[in-house]
Amino acid sequence: MKKLLFVLLFLLILPISSSAQEKKSFIYFYADWCSYCQKVNEFFQKNEIYKMYNVEKLNFDEPENKTKLLNLFQEKNYLKQAGIPTILIDDQILSGDQDIISYFQNQFPEKKTKEKTSEDKTGGLNIPIWVLIGAAFVDASNPCAIAVLVLLLATVINAKGKKYALLSGFMFSLAIFSSYFLMGIGVYKAIGAFGIPRYLSLGVGILAVILGLANLKDVFWYGRVFIMEVPLSWRPKMQEIIKKATSPWSAFGIGFLVSLFLVPCASGPYVVILGMLAKKVNMTNALMLLVLYNLIFVLPMILISLAMYFLNARMGKIEEWRKNNLRWLHLIASVILLILGFYLIFNKL
Repeated sequence: MKKLLFVLLFLLILPISSSAQEKKSFIYFYADWCSYCQKVNEFFQKNEIYKMYNVEKLNFDEPENKTKLLNLFQEKNYLKQAGIPTILIDDQILSGDQDIISYFQNQFPEKKTKEKTSEDKTGGLNIPIWVLIGAAFVDASNPCAIAVLVLLLATVINAKGKKYALLSGFMFSLAIFSSYFLMGIGVYKAIGAFGIPRYLSLGVGILAVILGLANLKDVFWYGRVFIMEVPLSWRPKMQEIIKKATSPWSAFGIGFLVSLFLVPCASGPYVVILGMLAKKVNMTNALMLLVLYNLIFVLPMILISLAMYFLNARMGKIEEWRKNNLRWLHLIASVILLILGFYLIFNKL
């Protein structure tokens, strides 16, 4: 009788132990400050990965874990630079939130379909395109960017003529585009590295509202206390630099330098968009959106250059129009930024 009970008990325990042994394991390298790790963690929790797998979580901030990860990358001859989030599963390395999430989505097709359906609702970009275009338009209509180009074209026309001025306008626009694109990538990665996704929407929303109110101040009290343009104290030095641009290549080089002067008056909306991208958009889509944003940003520069060459537009007339419409330009910027800010705050994008 005792032998029979023992056999029955063994038969009951065997399936349970076999099931436990079949539960797969993986090592997960992470850090609390890493926003990409937080995305992976949210995915794991939402899809119950922690319940289905035995997960060994190793904090990257601990020196021994950092060393272990570096050794693991070298041992597996993994070509990418060692970083987080990273998992070791089935003797293979997966690094980056997209690779990790895609791997588990492929393990569970029904979950992948659910995630894909959610992504399709936003066109795979996870950020309303009107928000990005609106912010880019604010930058594009910024009066200080237009003033810089007008001064440049006038300088080159006097030195070399219209043909060189057209090429210089294009090269200057290319330099501004390249500079802001590279700065955008840097800020995007920095925000992603420090990662505060819970409060990021609120923060960039408040920033947009503050910038909107600052532009509104320039509509009614232009020049008082501060202005949302290149600071007056910086302008003589900026003009001195621009007046040295007498060829397309010098215009390109000076464009990089001048972009630093534009940061105080043309970077606010950009930072707002970068904050949204860092929270919601992966690197591949972020690069495409940064290209679109900066193309819109430099579009007025290209159009003014074309108008100068083909329509004989005079730089003095354009500069006069700019000065006469400063308050309207600030009003447009103010309205768009306030709408964008309140949208972010109340919708928690």
